[in-house]
Amino acid sequence: MRLFAIMIMLTMVAGLLAPAASGSTPNEDHVLDNKGRPLNDSRFDAVRALEQQEERGLALYRSEKYEEAYANLSSPASRGLKSSQQAIALMHLNGQSVSANLLIGTALLGLAAESGDKKLEKEYEKLLKQVPEKYRLLVTEQTAYYIERYGTTAQGIECSRVKKPSSNFSTTVCLKQPGTYTEYEWAP
Repeated sequence: MRLFAIMIMLTMVAGLLAPAASGSTPNEDHVLDNKGRPLNDSRFDAVRALEQQEERGLALYRSEKYEEAYANLSSPASRGLKSSQQAIALMHLNGQSVSANLLIGTALLGLAAESGDKKLEKEYEKLLKQVPEKYRLLVTEQTAYYIERYGTTAQGIECSRVKKPSSNFSTTVCLKQPGTYTEYEWAP
């Protein structure tokens, strides 16, 4: 019995079990969303709304509704969400609702690759080699410009490699952090 009481106290001290007070239930403050963030922390509300907009845009992209997808993905892309940036890069490369443009598409893919995703980095390098020599410096400068405005540091994005459950493979996961960041108009 004494060991049980000690475990309960240690759990409470660690913040895993909040004492019931003022009508709240134990652990109410520790319910997490699907990205591991506290549900009742209003600092993440704007981030969640942006992620929901990105999901709508990606669903529209997969449904080949490119004009609607672009409109939905522009705001998340301008605020650093890497999947939005990647989808918009592909739209520029393939001429989906915008004019096909190897230079802009490659620069935007470089922005998305800033996440550290090895597959995106390789694809960016491959595309950069396809850019005519006289335009490569322009593309790398444009990539740097995009990163300065819409990149991980500028927009509060933290990326890390995460091992997939029951697998030897890992993936890059990027999460936007709550805070105030300069909002630039999306203008590739």
